[in-house]
Amino acid sequence: MDHVLYEKKGKIAYITLNRPEKLNAVGLQATKELAKIWKDFRDDSEVWVGILSGKGRSFCAGADVGKMDLGKEGKWTIDKSLILGEHRMGPSNYRVWKPLIASVHGHVLGAGLYLAMECDIRIASEDAEFGLPEPMVGIPTLFTPYLRDHLPRGLAMELLLSAESISAQRAYEMGLVNRIVKREKLMPMAEEMAENLCQKGPLCLRAMKEVYYRCRDMDNHSALALVERVFAPVMNSEDAAEGKKAFMEKRRPRWKDR
Repeated sequence: MDHVLYEKKGKIAYITLNRPEKLNAVGLQATKELAKIWKDFRDDSEVWVGILSGKGRSFCAGADVGKMDLGKEGKWTIDKSLILGEHRMGPSNYRVWKPLIASVHGHVLGAGLYLAMECDIRIASEDAEFGLPEPMVGIPTLFTPYLRDHLPRGLAMELLLSAESISAQRAYEMGLVNRIVKREKLMPMAEEMAENLCQKGPLCLRAMKEVYYRCRDMDNHSALALVERVFAPVMNSEDAAEGKKAFMEKRRPRWKDR
């Protein structure tokens, strides 16, 4: 059985965690499948936006504990492929510059929270709960370094040190979540947002996402150089010309992704 389902409908790709009996806990097989999916999504010019979700009662309850056990010397061994190995689970490891929407519900814990944070926009159902519970069993959270990109220090340390779950409302207040909706409206809202993004220039969206993520650790001079290098071809593209023409003619642009 595939641990991750992958389907394309029009310009939208659907990536669905598919271990509902395990609350979609992520193990090595899922990370391998995600690696292939991110590469295909990145390289397929026919799809412009992705929606990441989970099947069953939860989005993702974390890493598969079967991948964390005591070694021969009685010490914890961790499957580092989740973030460090050949088959890393996060799309940012594969330079996926297309917009990604996380549609989350139920448990959004540990590796599940990391996957949600790897998306650009997060929509949560009212029943969603977020957290990093690893310290409850004396294990450091592997995704500690990545919280700096999403939360101020005090809020990040609250999540890390308390190991307590927070509600969707609290996640919204902290800035981890963009929207909260009723469970039955979760996927319709994600699809509505995806369709909205598909109406924008695809080259433009990818360029802005790439610059945003790549500039995080750059000095101002390097960031400006990257802006010029990435934005200039887009501003001189067929799509940019079409966008200007459509604006003047008061009609919707017909994007060609070139």
